[in-house]
Amino acid sequence: MNFAQIKELKDKVLNGYKITKEEAIRLAETENLETLYYSANQIRAKFCGSYFEMWSVYHQNTGRCENDCTFCPMSSVTKVDYYATSDPTGVEGQIESMRSLKNKGVKNFEIDTTHTVLNDEELTSMIKMLNTIKNKANVELCASFGSLNYAQLQRLQNETTIKSYHCNIESSENFYPNVCTTISLSDKYETIKNAKSLGFYTCSGGIIGLGEMMEDRIDMALKLRDLEVNAISLNVMLPFPGTPLEKQARLSNQEILTTFAIFRFINPKAQLRFARGRSMIKIIEKEALRAGMNSSIVGELVVNAKDADIENDIHLFEDEGFIIRK
Repeated sequence: MNFAQIKELKDKVLNGYKITKEEAIRLAETENLETLYYSANQIRAKFCGSYFEMWSVYHQNTGRCENDCTFCPMSSVTKVDYYATSDPTGVEGQIESMRSLKNKGVKNFEIDTTHTVLNDEELTSMIKMLNTIKNKANVELCASFGSLNYAQLQRLQNETTIKSYHCNIESSENFYPNVCTTISLSDKYETIKNAKSLGFYTCSGGIIGLGEMMEDRIDMALKLRDLEVNAISLNVMLPFPGTPLEKQARLSNQEILTTFAIFRFINPKAQLRFARGRSMIKIIEKEALRAGMNSSIVGELVVNAKDADIENDIHLFEDEGFIIRK
């Protein structure tokens, strides 16, 4: 696409138009990258304003997982034990950490589990823990408990004050079999649809740089639009030794920024969130913030954020004109 065509498509999106897969592919092939990124940022400004949300993630299960996700250091196919035990500080330590981060501007805290499916007894335990955290830390929580069924999501809704649910779809339907064979993608879709129907704020997303093509990323963005998710986590592949993808080549800066911008064209109203792999893109984070991004997990996804991380992030986001939503 040339300058005029990108601008025309951007204006159509600003007026409520949903771009097609063919148009997204043409956007990805453009040489007018500055126009693409600037236009994506205009779409973000129109539909999302200047507010920026910071999130932090806390893992509740660690150690070997039963699934074969090729990117994950806890996967059954990983040759190294990365996480043998849970957070030694326990729930009380996490509560103290959340209080501190809340004072610094972190709005939401995602609680996730390593494993894909929770049985009813495990869910009961997690519900008790969520209520303890909410009562003592008084923070906004998002649950990421894998492919919960409708009845389990209802329990989460009825027995806690949780308003957000997260479930990543990882990649396109075409590429997903290269990512994982033990977790049903249709179950993920069903979980997101059920959470949406129950009124949860829904978070999903995936990983770029697994070896997929740009068309796969576009297909993923379109699927997330179809699912009407509220927030999209864009993870950048972070290779771990001992995983099947330990030698996966990093995407170019241009390809990463172009992917972010196209996700904004396809999902104009969603939060687009930096997630795992921020250490891989530090050099282009300012450019990414000017290409449609407006949310971030602070620190790396696999560790809890530290005070220095928060302070540096706040400076970065505010220097780019964002207002931290508290």
